[in-house]
Amino acid sequence: MKTIKLQQTCRGLAHHGGHLYVTTGTALHVYDMMAGGQSRQLYSDETGMYTVTRCAVSPDRSRIYITNYACHQLIILNKDGTTLSTLTHSELQYPVNPHVTAQGHVFVICDDLYTVVQVTEKNNQQTVTTLAGKNNGLTVPRSLCFISNNLLLVGQRDDDNIVELKLK
Repeated sequence: MKTIKLQQTCRGLAHHGGHLYVTTGTALHVYDMMAGGQSRQLYSDETGMYTVTRCAVSPDRSRIYITNYACHQLIILNKDGTTLSTLTHSELQYPVNPHVTAQGHVFVICDDLYTVVQVTEKNNQQTVTTLAGKNNGLTVPRSLCFISNNLLLVGQRDDDNIVELKLK
């Protein structure tokens, strides 16, 4: 077993192309695993706690999606850490876990509403659509696994059920 010594607290992890992305609650750091684990801070929001909670990376590494739990936002960065957009929407209440599929679909679990939403982008405009919630059997969704173009699995905290969401 190998241990990677971080220079900060780890709240969330993502990996892509030899880079390890670590969220601390208020910052995003990237570790270059090919260069011996050298790190640099890509993004920071020190305005409160839980402003940089979890992250996901697009398949081509051109976008990094960060959840700002405290401000109910999904922040989209480019690979250099520059903010491309900040999405605030009534359906993004306490976003916790973003997930990006190999096809580039973006899904986010929202804690307060117990929902899974999909974020789509067209002509530089983001749209948020609720895919499932309590009425679909979700109790406290915590993890996502995209199986195919039409099937998303949702794991839940405090529940032994995995909910299958068929996508259109």
